[in-house]
Amino acid sequence: MFDESSRRLIRTAPNLPGLEAEMLDELLTEAHIELATIRVEILGEDDVRRNILLDKVRRLAATFEAYVALDLQPARTQAAAFVAASAHQVIASATDGRAVGPTLLSSDAVSSNIASTMLFLIADRAADAAEAASKLIAIGEDHAIRRVLIISIRELAKGELYKISERNLEGEWVAADDSRQHATNLLFRECAQVVQSLAVEALGEAEALEDLEQKLVRVISLSEPGGAELPEGIGGLMHEQYAGPHHVATLLLRLLPRVRQAMLVRTPAPAGANPTTWKGWLLPQVKKRPFLWTNHLSAVATGYLDRGASMVMTTPTGSGKTTLSVLKIAAVLCADESVVYLAPTHALVDQVEQDLAGEVGDINPESVEDTLLEEIGDRLPQLSVMTPERCLALLGSAPELFENVGLLVFDEFHLISADDSQISPTINSRAIDAMLALLSFMSYRQNADLLLLSAMVANGKEIRNWLRATTGRTVQCFNDPWKPTRQLRSCVIYDDHEVRSSADETAKLLTKKAQNSIPVQPFGLFSLLSGWHPERPEKLAVRRLTAASPPLTRKPNGRHTSNRNAIAAQVAADYAAKGKRVVVFCADATACGSIADDINDKLDTADIALTADQEGMRASILKDVGSSEATYEPTGLRAGVHHGDLIPIERRLMEAVFRSSRAPDGAQFGLEVIAATSTIAQGLNLPCDVVILAGTDRSAQDDPGGNPRKDLLPHEILNAMGRAGRAAYSATGLAIVVPANPIRIDPSTLSFGLHQNPLNIVFSDEDACQDIIDPVELLLDAVEATASSDPKTQAMIRRLSSVTIDGRSGFDDIAGRSFGYYARKARGTASADAWLQSRRLALTAATETLQDPPVLPWQQTLAVRNGIPPELVARIVSQMSSAPNEKAETTPWVSWLLDVCVTSSADLTLLVRDTSLKTVFGRAYSNQVDKDAGSLIILGALKSLVEMWCGGKSLVEIENWLLAFIREHEQPVTRQATAQKHANRARRFSIRILPDIAFACGLLSQIGKAIELETGISPSPVIEMLQQMVKAGDFNRHHSCLRRETNSTTRVGSYEDLKTIADGFSADASADLDTVHNEVRVALALRAFSSIKNL
Repeated sequence: MFDESSRRLIRTAPNLPGLEAEMLDELLTEAHIELATIRVEILGEDDVRRNILLDKVRRLAATFEAYVALDLQPARTQAAAFVAASAHQVIASATDGRAVGPTLLSSDAVSSNIASTMLFLIADRAADAAEAASKLIAIGEDHAIRRVLIISIRELAKGELYKISERNLEGEWVAADDSRQHATNLLFRECAQVVQSLAVEALGEAEALEDLEQKLVRVISLSEPGGAELPEGIGGLMHEQYAGPHHVATLLLRLLPRVRQAMLVRTPAPAGANPTTWKGWLLPQVKKRPFLWTNHLSAVATGYLDRGASMVMTTPTGSGKTTLSVLKIAAVLCADESVVYLAPTHALVDQVEQDLAGEVGDINPESVEDTLLEEIGDRLPQLSVMTPERCLALLGSAPELFENVGLLVFDEFHLISADDSQISPTINSRAIDAMLALLSFMSYRQNADLLLLSAMVANGKEIRNWLRATTGRTVQCFNDPWKPTRQLRSCVIYDDHEVRSSADETAKLLTKKAQNSIPVQPFGLFSLLSGWHPERPEKLAVRRLTAASPPLTRKPNGRHTSNRNAIAAQVAADYAAKGKRVVVFCADATACGSIADDINDKLDTADIALTADQEGMRASILKDVGSSEATYEPTGLRAGVHHGDLIPIERRLMEAVFRSSRAPDGAQFGLEVIAATSTIAQGLNLPCDVVILAGTDRSAQDDPGGNPRKDLLPHEILNAMGRAGRAAYSATGLAIVVPANPIRIDPSTLSFGLHQNPLNIVFSDEDACQDIIDPVELLLDAVEATASSDPKTQAMIRRLSSVTIDGRSGFDDIAGRSFGYYARKARGTASADAWLQSRRLALTAATETLQDPPVLPWQQTLAVRNGIPPELVARIVSQMSSAPNEKAETTPWVSWLLDVCVTSSADLTLLVRDTSLKTVFGRAYSNQVDKDAGSLIILGALKSLVEMWCGGKSLVEIENWLLAFIREHEQPVTRQATAQKHANRARRFSIRILPDIAFACGLLSQIGKAIELETGISPSPVIEMLQQMVKAGDFNRHHSCLRRETNSTTRVGSYEDLKTIADGFSADASADLDTVHNEVRVALALRAFSSIKNL
């Protein structure tokens, strides 16, 4: 359960009789297993076992807290504090709900919740401290100063320091009728003043005005046992002590140096950054993030913040990589340079924009994913966010935009890796683009820093060495295993005797369906040790995961399947009913819907209302989709879905509602569960308490029906499980894997035999398990082996055969600096050079097989840059004279371009991916006997779909048209295509096919600019906006300007809005954009004036 860093810390704790430090992590892990499964265990032996265990934990808490307070072994204080705090946390969770009233803070005692909060701070575990602090309750405490101290400790742990600093402690009432209580309050006020001074110091508002250590020592001295003469006539002394203030002051004394060390405000200006600018960024930042975690401090100590220093960061999921990237981004911005942040998908580009907003002063991240070059200007924004594919395209078409870039942040950089060729023979085109983006950036911005982030990469040091050799600059590798959350990992298993017994009973039932449904209670297998050790069954624990008995399914061959969706739904519903946030990762979109529906049937309807912003998003969704039944939106649901068929605004609403906090009173039922496809686990920022993997395979092509399937790779399983746990809220997460094939054992022996998959992965002690495999190397090997008709391979051949502006060959620029060549060279220079030369010769031969027609140099450059055949560029150029230059609308331009680009089935699949065409058109595409004739039928459909998309039609309307088209063209079939509830075909058209059409529009824009440079003849102004208008669904340029001017989030709504003001427009296709924009502004102003006039 604990990461290696925490295990090392725990094992340095003092030994206790019968509780050696080497065994403490096992004891605490077992206690957390009990907490995770306590709801379904039965009384009796389970209850006795649990009480014995909790007694041991109580002993840990008391003993190690004493070690800290008494400073018995100073060198082990941090370890003792962590063990004591963790033990307190277990006890508090086991008794949660039993405590009534305010947190105890008296003259004689201090609540364990206060102690655990402060002990976690002493142990440098700020996230755990924040979680413990959330249990501190001041309401009901009679003494004002004690309420203030409880609140101040809570706010200190949660980083809400500005609240502490603004509090008037002198004005708080300390007087009490009882002199002892009055004295206690005075001592507690001294402690509260120390907390306040510490907060002021952390906020950078003032240096320490007094010696806080001396102040606390004074409180401790006054609180210690003392004696006073009794009145005359009574012999002896009267002893009095203040154990409560004494303990609080003692713990404060221990945490002072730790908290000060973690203060963000103490971070010195990095080399190269302007010190004044750096301090100006720090001071506002500390109000939101006053303290750094222990691994942050370790990273800063490497010097990676200095200009000229790069880093490969392979720390675990949830370890605060965002904070470390923000620090580096701020350092570069304070050096007056700009930053490019690469996120792997469009969805994550949006997420990064949200995550980084407000983090670097008044500079907000800007996505340039869909921004026109004219809108970008001469340079990229100071903090631009984009996908690697977009970065590669911009480096090819407008490298001057990167002139001032001083840092490239590459999030989830394991995307540069190809799949293992033993597992997948296909070379991932996205990996090629990602690797080329990195290589191209390093070639153009040779003095820029790099920050590569991934939790999955195992050979980070090798990547560091490659970057050092390639750039000749300082590169660090940071792989600290610490993280603020912990994962209890479990795999579903079954009692073999119960399975056999239940199978025998169901075999007697009357119907085949009943006979094949075998109810059996699932168990969870846990490991007390890190890693998978089947040879040590005494270190394994088996607990019930649910009181229900979801059925296994008997297949015709007599074998059983796990019925994973039903089991996942049952377990998720059980945890959601207890208020836990759950993410279930499913094999495909269909499974997501099935699991979510099952959970919603089991739980009460959600009663937490949407916020005003969320209601606005919901209204936009209803408008664009066309009916509430066809939407994916969370109103009233306890479980929602998250997969590739959600339109962007649906995805944002689902995530926002899932993240919404729960009020302590009032409505309590909200969206507790997200059923998501495993493909979106990568980078998904949905903090949760429980993660459930419903199977360890997924749709190979993200097909909605799940076919074909392929096994999840180890890093994909571990990445998904690593999402469990919410720093500062629920630091101990639970990850449960439901194997597709049931694991049946005898619980009394726990013998697993040869069938141990996926147990060895589930209980792996390493998150980082993916070695980067160079896709460029694999592609060169493929070229050497055989000539390929694959368009991506042919595009790479052209790129490698090209010549750069400075005279270097593409081969030397890419292959010569590739990671694959470096790795070979590290093993032996001679063999590496021989490999490179053989690939050079193979490339020459492969280039000759392409049979590209002779084209102008600029046309060849455009083709190489965009990864397309030069013939297509030449074809578009030759047809420019027939372009609909008089048309201002989007549709005529797209129709013309599609007619030019697609004349055969090969052209169609060059323009639009084959898998996308299948998921949208189904058998109307795949059943065509004459592929070329069929491609023209599909081409006509694409033109009609674009017309509807840009003409304000809802997804339901587009879906109805698509269904009729498919039924007409799917050839004679036994059963015709059926309607899809959520308009999924229309969704896939907008999500998967439109970006490909928009790419062709972007190519047209580049061709227009190149012709203008060659001939001086300007292309139609419509061309430069066409790519953006197709993606957004804009009817024309007026529509595009209106959508931006009104910040509209609805395509259909903005089209309807356009129709109300269109009569006032006169600018035609030849008008420049400023003229069009001004017409829209005038029309909006006139409408607003008219509305006021009519009031």
